[in-house]
Amino acid sequence: MIGVMTVWAAAIGTRLYFLHVVHSADYRQRAERQQQRTFEVTPPRGIIYDRNKNELAVSVKVDSVFAVPDEIDDPVRAAGILSTRLGIPRDELSQKLQMQRSFVWIKRKVSVTESAALARTKLPGIYFQKEHRRFYPKREMAAHVLGYVNIDEEGMGGLEYRYNRSVRGETGRSVILTDARGRSFNSLEQPPAPGANLVTTIDENIQYILEKEVMAAAVRTRPKGISIIAMSPSTGEILGMANYPAFNPNEYARYSSQSWSNRAVSQTYEPGSTFKIVTVASAIEEGVATPTDVIDCQMGSIVVFGRTIHDHKPFGLLTVKQIMEESSDVGAIKLGLRLGDERFASYIDRMGFGKPTNIDLPGEERGLTKPASHWTKSSIGSIAMGQEIGVTPLQIIRMVSVIASGGILYEPYIVKRVEHPQNGILSETIPHGERVISADTAAKLQDMLEVVVTHGTATAGKLDGYTAAGKTGTAQKIDETGHYSKTKFVASFTGFAPASNPVVAIIVVIDEPVGQHMGGEVAAPLFKKVAEPILRYMSVPPDVPTHAPQYTVKQGPSPSGRGRREAPGEGRKSNPILRPSPYPLPEGEGNFPCCRFVQVTDRGYGSESSDFGDVTIPDFHGKSLRQVTEECLKAGLRLQSAGSGAAIEQMPPPGTSVRAGARVQVRFSTRMSQR
Repeated sequence: MIGVMTVWAAAIGTRLYFLHVVHSADYRQRAERQQQRTFEVTPPRGIIYDRNKNELAVSVKVDSVFAVPDEIDDPVRAAGILSTRLGIPRDELSQKLQMQRSFVWIKRKVSVTESAALARTKLPGIYFQKEHRRFYPKREMAAHVLGYVNIDEEGMGGLEYRYNRSVRGETGRSVILTDARGRSFNSLEQPPAPGANLVTTIDENIQYILEKEVMAAAVRTRPKGISIIAMSPSTGEILGMANYPAFNPNEYARYSSQSWSNRAVSQTYEPGSTFKIVTVASAIEEGVATPTDVIDCQMGSIVVFGRTIHDHKPFGLLTVKQIMEESSDVGAIKLGLRLGDERFASYIDRMGFGKPTNIDLPGEERGLTKPASHWTKSSIGSIAMGQEIGVTPLQIIRMVSVIASGGILYEPYIVKRVEHPQNGILSETIPHGERVISADTAAKLQDMLEVVVTHGTATAGKLDGYTAAGKTGTAQKIDETGHYSKTKFVASFTGFAPASNPVVAIIVVIDEPVGQHMGGEVAAPLFKKVAEPILRYMSVPPDVPTHAPQYTVKQGPSPSGRGRREAPGEGRKSNPILRPSPYPLPEGEGNFPCCRFVQVTDRGYGSESSDFGDVTIPDFHGKSLRQVTEECLKAGLRLQSAGSGAAIEQMPPPGTSVRAGARVQVRFSTRMSQR
């Protein structure tokens, strides 16, 4: 007996040794797999704001439904109840509930209604787990910019994809413990950590204006697509970006994949006449042409290395300025021929075509360009008028912003700052630009593009109360045969306003409009519809005399001796403010806090005026920039000038009393006008 007991004890001890020492780690892992189920909990993604900290994308807590199959006695009955409450096929649910597993997802991120309906059933073995779900409170607003996320909160488009690593946060963990009978009795959680917030350059009010007018234009023109961008030409900030067709990122799966595409950065098209801005700017910058040069447009026909090209209407002798105003193809081709292939190609590259703009959005196309060595002999004729080259709307608005900014090519961007709730600012975007043409060339193009709106092909884009500059474009699309279609067009307009001190640049691209299809007929009016409310929202003072406020000045004669002292109640009528301030308005900019004016109403001049300074504004009319600068320095005034030539308008008007250091805005022009 003693021997038997000894052998038995030794065997038991050996077995226990192997169980608790040799194989302990393996059995512990097997026990954990049987007793607990660990799954990830999606973290709250960072908030995406507009430039004024209005929420565009947030994360909210919702219920997800899971089951412990071992606790469900009648899987078929449970599947039927779940099917009616959650809208999932009964057979699919029945298979899940009969799995030999301790945990199975039934439906993740259910609605409040579904959660409440299911909770009332009190089904055994059915549980809820809180998760975070991305929510876009403004629905379709800026959907193509924001993008969307999948069920696992992974960014799938727009900023959600581009900044996914920063915005997503750190995943949490939830552990469901079960006993030997498979019954759930406890839950341990490791909470998820939130992601960083994005502060964008988008202004939700400007975005609303764009989307409202895009949808209205879609009804009028029934196009294949529309893209529109509003950008600050002096920084590259994207103020708004809208596309048609649109989609609701809260329910992105209900829309076709074409609706998800951000056409503003991914649509490649031939620009047509809007590209003549590049042609003319290159010619003037290289000194092979001036705005006043006269070119024979040969009554609308030209042969370029054996290829005959016809204008949209016959023109004879036109100045370069008139070529832009009338959008003459022959005139543009002759300017391109003056440049030559190599020089023209270098300016196309310098203006940012054929390469990404590096905007912080996914899916950007680089466009289609060829080096000059791959051009045919007649290519320069096609490219000069906007054919044989592929561009995106973003590239075109960036190009026209070069003219608006005085020759600087800025990198466009959407996100101003990445801010973490605990770690502060992680990154901040600083505007970056480089000079590609001279300020003098840009000023000449500004003047030429302003005439396009006032007297040329874009008169339908003329603004009420503001000057504007821009260029229309109408491009034929390539059809299935490889030839230019006679029925499919891309109508576009790109421009900026106010023309003399641009605050906003805008591009409108309408793909295959039905009915009217010219850029001046469908795209320019859309520019007008969005530009006017945007400028008013941005508090930009009108710079057109019939809309700008008038003022009375108590001071009588000007320092030059001209004029007379006003009789009681009589005032001098001034020129309007011609230089609105850049957006956003710096403190005091454009408001003249040191001055006190009286606005003229329909009933006549106001009666209030007062002495409020120790410096009297001189009369600068007819004087050169150098003379005006010298007088401002002597008087202790800060000069803000625009244009070249002789002074034609100023603000404040002559004779106004202001404090030393006040700002004076003076407009110069080579064309003297009578006051």
